[in-house]
Amino acid sequence: MEKVNSQIHRIITEILQDELDDPALEMLSITRVDTSADLHESRVYFSLLDEKKLPKAKETLDKMSKFIKVNLGRRIRLKILPELRFLPDDSMRYSVYIYDKIEEARAQDSDRRAQEKKDQDDR
Repeated sequence: MEKVNSQIHRIITEILQDELDDPALEMLSITRVDTSADLHESRVYFSLLDEKKLPKAKETLDKMSKFIKVNLGRRIRLKILPELRFLPDDSMRYSVYIYDKIEEARAQDSDRRAQEKKDQDDR
């Protein structure tokens, strides 16, 4: 499945770069592909630098999914060509959220240590 996912990822990226010229898809990256074991569905995760454009990009990808699937079928040999389901990839946003929480905890810990040191010096 890893090989299938890799091929689908590569080919869809090529299709988006070479055959689609839509402003809603500018700066779009396919981040990963997860295909079901029975090959009936591929979840294609994507991200954009400007997250405000995610809904429009998803709408555009959903409208173009048949076109993308036909072109995918011309470039890949699979027993069953999976249905493509495009989903925004939240992993980057989640990573930033976790990083911010870690930094917040570090700052609180630093403030707490500074306060403890001040309290000790005052005694």
